[in-house]
Amino acid sequence: MMRAVHRFREHTIAPNRGPDAEPITGALECMVCGAMSPVSEDRVEPQDWALGHVREHPAHLDYREHVTLPYRVHPGNWL
Repeated sequence: MMRAVHRFREHTIAPNRGPDAEPITGALECMVCGAMSPVSEDRVEPQDWALGHVREHPAHLDYREHVTLPYRVHPGNWL
């Protein structure tokens, strides 16, 4: 019979700011009809989309921001 030994390790998680990290992206969603702006690495493109959307649909005044922020887990000390 084999016996397994398990060790526990501390870990932390933080936004991945490394050179190989995916970019932070964002988009806006119209909360009235569910239409979405293009996903973008800057805030200008989604905001421009929302302003154009509200011109076409004057009652669509509420939006939700969707942000994709990559995270990385960092192994710490063995316990």
